[in-house]
Amino acid sequence: MTKTLMALPMLVALNVNAAEFQSRDEAFVDNAAHHAITIENWDQGENAASTFTNAYKFTHSYKLNTQGNHEDLGTGQMNFDNIFVDDVDGQISLNTFLRDRVKNHSMVVLKNGQLAHEHYWNNMNENTTHLDMSVTKSFTSMAAQIAVANGQLNMSKRVIEYLPELKGTAWETATVQEVSDMRTSVVINTPPHFSWDPRMTTAQSYNSLEGVKTYPNGINDYFQLVTKFKGSMGEKYTYQCVNTEVLGKVVEVATGENLASNLERLWQKVGAKNDVYLMAGHAGDAMASGGMNASTKDLARIGKMIINDGKNYNGEQVLPKAFIDSLMSGNDEVRAAWKLSKESALADGWYKDQFRVLNIGEHKILAMVGIHGQVLAMDFDTDTVIAMNGGYPISETPRMAISIFYKTIPAIIEALTEQPIGAYLDENGDVVIVGESN
Repeated sequence: MTKTLMALPMLVALNVNAAEFQSRDEAFVDNAAHHAITIENWDQGENAASTFTNAYKFTHSYKLNTQGNHEDLGTGQMNFDNIFVDDVDGQISLNTFLRDRVKNHSMVVLKNGQLAHEHYWNNMNENTTHLDMSVTKSFTSMAAQIAVANGQLNMSKRVIEYLPELKGTAWETATVQEVSDMRTSVVINTPPHFSWDPRMTTAQSYNSLEGVKTYPNGINDYFQLVTKFKGSMGEKYTYQCVNTEVLGKVVEVATGENLASNLERLWQKVGAKNDVYLMAGHAGDAMASGGMNASTKDLARIGKMIINDGKNYNGEQVLPKAFIDSLMSGNDEVRAAWKLSKESALADGWYKDQFRVLNIGEHKILAMVGIHGQVLAMDFDTDTVIAMNGGYPISETPRMAISIFYKTIPAIIEALTEQPIGAYLDENGDVVIVGESN
């Protein structure tokens, strides 16, 4: 580990506005053990309903103080019992489909910036946090792009210019942009339905206590084990969590702050109602690829900011508009890389800077996606934001992708064009209906 990385915990400690590092909740873990849930199995599909709303308690984490300054999004009026989708046994209501087939836990839908629908199942409410899995990757990218806008980070530079300790690893010739686009094709050991090497999560103490002994320096020790890549660097899109962990470390070196503190400022500027938790390893490494725990409505507020050209509800520029435009336009490199990936069989689109752009029928969807049913989907043409969390028992299956992107999301967008979808009280206390049929 370089002196730069070793100094990061001290930088965090000296910053009074820094995110607060906290150890795993041992009392919670002990209680979970009485229900046959352990550190080793908490993230398995059968436990998802019980654990995904409490995931950060099984690991070390950073508490992101969001300050609670938020915008009231109004009152939703959509009824999912009146929206139908096709399934193997015919048409069923969207409520039944989400709850019983997709194993959805919560959803918030915004239309024209106002609440169209919300539901919270699985003992959740609007303030309950939920593990967002790989939706976190897009947050790491947003932190990187804010650093770019601040003149702290150059995406065209090689990774080793920020992390010289990665010389001799698979990233020695990779640029930061190639890492952010998942165009490194590094060779790792991934079991079925995994996008990560279990040694990586062990190094983070994600679901094992062995990492403290085997990987005392956390994720930095694991990086040294990844030494090969396939094909030409930058040619193919290959979805691998470790790239995001590298990107997170680049952000930390470029900004001189822990990733958690970078993301705390992002959440504060967007205007989140509830505190957010970012899971971390025993060495203090924020989990850049899958550790965000946030309420579903606050996640929707992120989508509202993005679809508003990166501005928050006060008109302050939070995320560079040029970055959002670059996501939506793509480029020749990411289009060509996508065509070589397994995901191209499911949809036309591209993967750029830890976001997916998917062409689904008539809809062009910007998506932040996590396994087991965590999604933030944005349709700019209809000004629609859909935030959802769930516990689908198996990750990365075609059925889950089809259920969410070809059935659920289009059904909601199309229903929103046919009915008023929300209401709020104006300054005189009168009810204003928004989102009339277009």
